[in-house]
Amino acid sequence: MSRARRVVTASSVALAGLLLGACGIASDESPRDVPPADQLQLGVNIDRGAGDTRGSSRIYLLAPTASGQSPQLQPVARDVEESPAALLDALFSGPNATELADQYRSALPDGTTLRSAQLLRGVLVVDVSPEVLQLSGDDVVDALAQVVFTASEAQGVRAVRVLVDGNPRQWPTGNGELRDAPLTVYDFPGKVASAQPAYPAIPTPTTP
Repeated sequence: MSRARRVVTASSVALAGLLLGACGIASDESPRDVPPADQLQLGVNIDRGAGDTRGSSRIYLLAPTASGQSPQLQPVARDVEESPAALLDALFSGPNATELADQYRSALPDGTTLRSAQLLRGVLVVDVSPEVLQLSGDDVVDALAQVVFTASEAQGVRAVRVLVDGNPRQWPTGNGELRDAPLTVYDFPGKVASAQPAYPAIPTPTTP
C-alpha cells in the first residue's frame, strides 16, 4: 500500500470516529434539574396522554391536602371538547406529570375506561369498566364525586347515573348513604375546594 493511500485510509477512519462520537449522548458534567414535565415518580404509572393543564374545559382531581385533612376536589384545565364523553375520557386519563409533581391525584383506579355516556332528559348515563369495583370506603365517594362533578361540566347534565359494564349499582353519597338514584353535585357537599378567601371575622363592638 502506498504512503498516500495509507494517509487517506487513516483520515477516513478518524472522520468516521468523529461522526460516531457526535451521534452519542453526551453525559452531564454536573447535576442539573429535570423539568417537571420530564420527571417520573417511582411506582406511579403516568399516562402521557393525560393532556396539558390548559384549555377552557375542566375535570376534577383530588387536590393535595395536609396530613389528617379530608381530600377535596379541585378543577384543572383540559383542552378537550366540553362533551360528557370527552370530559370523562380526560378524567380517566388521570393527572399529567406536572399535576403529579404538584401532588394532585385521582381516586379512580388505573385502567378505568368509559364504555359509553348517553344524555337522557338531563340525566347522563355513564357506563364504566369494572376497575372501579376495586375501590372501597372513602375512595368510592371520592371517585364518584370526580365523575359527577366532571360530567356536570357538560351542558345539559343535571344528574349522573353510573353503571358498571351496563349494570346498575347502589353508590354512596357524600354522607355515606347508599342510593340507586342518579347522583348530583349536591350529593357531595363540601367536596370541592373553595377558591374564595375566608371572610374576615366580624369585629366585636367596643363598649363606649
